[in-house]
Amino acid sequence: MFTYHGLPFGPGHHPVAGALSRLIEGLLLHMIPPVHLVFLNHRMAHLMAGRMPQGVLARHRIHILENCSDLRPHTRKALPDVRTLVMTGRTGRQKDYEYAARLFAHLPENFRLLMCGPGTESVSFQRGIAGILSSDTLGRISFAGPLSDVRDVLQQADAYLLTSRYEGVPIGALEAFEAGLPIILRNFDGAADLVAIHPCSLLIGQVDQAEDAHRIDQMLDQFYAREHEFSEKITKAWSDIWSPGVFNQNACNLIAAVLNASKLFAPDCDHGDPAPHPDHHRNTADPVPIQQPWCTDALPSAGNG
Repeated sequence: MFTYHGLPFGPGHHPVAGALSRLIEGLLLHMIPPVHLVFLNHRMAHLMAGRMPQGVLARHRIHILENCSDLRPHTRKALPDVRTLVMTGRTGRQKDYEYAARLFAHLPENFRLLMCGPGTESVSFQRGIAGILSSDTLGRISFAGPLSDVRDVLQQADAYLLTSRYEGVPIGALEAFEAGLPIILRNFDGAADLVAIHPCSLLIGQVDQAEDAHRIDQMLDQFYAREHEFSEKITKAWSDIWSPGVFNQNACNLIAAVLNASKLFAPDCDHGDPAPHPDHHRNTADPVPIQQPWCTDALPSAGNG
């Protein structure tokens, strides 16, 4: 059984590296024996299907197992008259902290930005951020480095910011859900799915950064006008889909389904090849057959798949 926490190709990846990764992935899936492939959501599974040569995934069994977070956050204690945006994650091309810095330059002076994660403590990284900002704007940014416990920084946050070029299902965003925080996501592939579920969220990167900054300020005005109501709805959305209890049930059903699939990869008596999944035909017109997930449909998160 193999799990995909993200795909090594697709929107946001470097074109050359993505094309090479796509080729290697297709060859591996063609050459290896039939296996169980586990994706974080339906969108990721269908993207994989659309990018692989026809028939490659028909040899394998596909499952959906949603991600989860288990942060158990502290009670929020945001500072009055200050609006703090928090980012968590390692530095590098994927997370695109430089994009966040440029966006932050358009926000009002009462905003603060807290950059956390491996690499944010390095002098070279901070020098790079300083090179694209005025000294006044840079003075409103804090660099926390890697943290053993992100609950303290989320406790003082007014919103969670993620400016990645690509993601799977980011744990940091799920932790922000769990903490009852508004989220601001760049329009990476899959971000719209999270924003659609979150009661107080924003998708950025589709207009200029000055306009996005204005929308962020407006969203937080709306959040604080109904803070308690929004926080409860945000946490409820997390609990229904990404809580440990839901994940544990989904994972148990996944394992049971895999263990009960002893006949799935029986040899094909006519051709000596692995038999396709019984729900599909060897010459199907679909690019790659993707059956309905059999591990989550009956569980609490199924309605949100």
